[in-house]
Parts: sequence; structure tokens; C-alpha cells
Amino acid sequence: MRVAPGFYMSMSGVAAKRPGLYRNIVLGSLFVIYTFNFVDRLIFSVLQEPIRHELGLSDLQIGVLSGLAFAVFYTAVGLPIAWAADRFNRVNIISVSLAIWSLFTAASGLALNFWHLFFARLGVGFGEAGCTPPSHSLMSDYFDAKQRTRAIAIYSLGIPVGSLLGLMGGGWVVENMGWREAFFIVGLPGLVVAVLAKLIIKEPKRGNFDAKAVDPVPFAAVFKTLMSKPAFWMLSLGASLTSLGGYAVSAWMVPHFIRSFHMGYSEVGLKFGLVGIVPMAIGTYLGGWLSDHLGQKSLKWYALVPMLSSAVMAPMFFVALQMQNPWILMAIWVIPAICSGIWFAPVFGSIQNLVPPNMRAFSSSINLFIINIIGLGIGPTLTGGLSTYFTLPDGSNAGEALQMALSIVVWVYVLAAGLYFLASRTIAENWYGDGH
Repeated sequence: MRVAPGFYMSMSGVAAKRPGLYRNIVLGSLFVIYTFNFVDRLIFSVLQEPIRHELGLSDLQIGVLSGLAFAVFYTAVGLPIAWAADRFNRVNIISVSLAIWSLFTAASGLALNFWHLFFARLGVGFGEAGCTPPSHSLMSDYFDAKQRTRAIAIYSLGIPVGSLLGLMGGGWVVENMGWREAFFIVGLPGLVVAVLAKLIIKEPKRGNFDAKAVDPVPFAAVFKTLMSKPAFWMLSLGASLTSLGGYAVSAWMVPHFIRSFHMGYSEVGLKFGLVGIVPMAIGTYLGGWLSDHLGQKSLKWYALVPMLSSAVMAPMFFVALQMQNPWILMAIWVIPAICSGIWFAPVFGSIQNLVPPNMRAFSSSINLFIINIIGLGIGPTLTGGLSTYFTLPDGSNAGEALQMALSIVVWVYVLAAGLYFLASRTIAENWYGDGH
């Protein structure tokens, strides 16, 4: 890729003369990368039905591909990548990771059986493990503690935006071209974005907004610090259960609409995207704004905001799933969908504010390890297993079986709310630096 000779100088000039503008350019770039992260991750949910039929897979196998196969490498390599992000160039890590997951997403389109897809999903998980911990760490060096949660909220909008693009774009492509072509179309452009990210984003000074030294520290020191902060563990466990419900819903609602209401792929992508993903985007920004606003009065609100949203989600999702009319289901769905985005910013922002700067990427990775091994690994897999268990041998009740499975899993949000409440009891005393 050829770059104009003045490109680097112009970007350096922006960074030097307009730091406020440049940090927003960085935030926008990280948002785009995170959007690709979720396009490549969520495209699988809209392609599940044609993949299942062509390759002859069960719901349990689809659940393993949606959750466990992706989560294995995503969680396993997350910790060493975060260790590297606390010591080495974070922009390099993000760019290389983006290139890897984009290649494996495209390779998914070549799969001929379950195991081909399984190893492709492992590769996607391997690459995506290098996205969020270094990104959170970068944002903490571009935005101070008072702006950090809102910046992470904007970054986290990549989840609903990427999900919406994956659902709507994937639905259209699979109907007009095929599921294999869908993997190629969403995977290959990420290689271009990986190059652009390396060219645009500058590695900032580590600990920009912190007075204390930021020398790298060993694993043992990070764990010792985290063990003294119960709020970290309660937030992480609460988020893991919130994610368990969220990943189950995002992985299986498209098949639920197709099986129960006999909708086409494009129709499901559009309707579920509008009532499920757009409200989530609103909730994602709302969560950052609410927690920052209420957090000025008491740091407890960084845990109470996700607690309240989780408490609403369980009964609302359950009621929606019992509806036999898709329009009534979607009308009810909007409320818990908004709540499903609220927890991102307060949880991830708090994780960054609980530890010193030289522990942020690694702490973020431990947080994500817990979230993804439980939420991503178990959520779609458990739902697929339950659906397979409830399905009759002739498959005649596939729609009802999936509905029952989802109706059971969504009650996990109640447990998440309880863990967030426990986090609220110690979060103020566990806060680091200028939060006191």
C-alpha cells in the first residue's frame, strides 16, 4: 500500500497542534477496528442456519462453533497478549491481531465440515484476543479518568454497530450470494484496515495522566493488586453472566426468528437489527453517560448502573420470548435491548480505574478472560445443548426447543445483578489514583 510522503508528518502535526482532535481520531480508529471485530464475530449467527443445513450440523455443534471454539483461543492467548501490551507497542499488537482474525474469518468460507469451521473459529478467536486489552490501555493514555468511561462507551459502540452490519449485511449476502461468500466479504477488508491502523494511530506515552511511575510489573504483582480489590472480581463475574445471556441471545435469536416466524435472512437481519442492535447502541452510550454523571456523586454508581440494567433484562427478555406474534416480541424486546448495552462502559471503565497504568492491559485481559470463558464459551454452547436436548428425533419442534432453551438461559441476568450489587459495596475504596 502506497502512502503519501507527507502522511506521517501531517499526522504528527495533528497530534502536536491539536491533541484534542487527534485523540478523537484515535478513538474513531479504535471504534472502526472494534466494529470489524464484531462484524467478523457476529456474522456467524446469521449464517448458522444455511451452514447447519449444508454441513448437517446439530444445534450443539453450532453452539460449540459460536461459543466454545471461538472462546478457547480468545481466552487462552488474551493474558500473554495483555502482558505484552503493558510492555510493548500496543498499536503493533492491534494491527497484527486485526490482520489475523480477518484472514481466519475469510478462511471460514472454505470450510467443508465441522472441524474445518472449528479451527477457523479458533483462529478468529486467536486474532480477536489482541484487540480490546491494548485498546483499553491506549484510551487510558489518551483520556483522563473523568473522560475515560465515556471514551470507552464510544469505543464499545463497535459492538452494536458491528453486530448490526453483520446481521443486515450477512442476511443480504447469504440470500443473494451464499454463506461462503459472506465470510470472504466481511473478512478480507480487515486487512486494509489493519494497515491503516498502523499508519494512523500513534503509540502514546504510557501513563500520560498518572503521576506515578509506570514501569512494567510481573504477573505476581498484578494478581497481588487485584486480590486486594474485590470490586474487580465482582464486576468481572457479573459481566461474565451478563455476557452469557448476551452471547446466547445474539447467537441464537436469528435462528429463533427463522424457525418460529419463517422469516428470510434479510428480513431477520433488518428487523432484529433495528429492535435489538440499535437500542443496544443507545444503551451503550447511555451507560457511559449515566455512570459518569452519577459517578460524580458516588463511585458506587459504576456498579449500580449495570446492576439495575441486568435486573430489568431477565424478566423482559423472558416475556418477549413467550410471544407468538413477532411484532409484539420486537416491541417488548426494545427495552431489554437498551439495557443490554448499558453495562459495557461502566464495567470496562471501572476496570481501568481500579489499577495503575502499568497494569491496565493485563487487568483488562483478566477481566475479559473471565467474561469470555464463562459468557462467550458457555452462553451459545449451553443454549445449543439445551435446544438439542429439547428437540425431538425428527426435528419437528426445532423452533419450540430453541425458544425453551433461550427462555431458561436469560434468567442468568438475575445472578449478574446480585454480583454488581456486591461490587458496589467496595468499588469506592478499591478505586485507584485521582478517583479518591
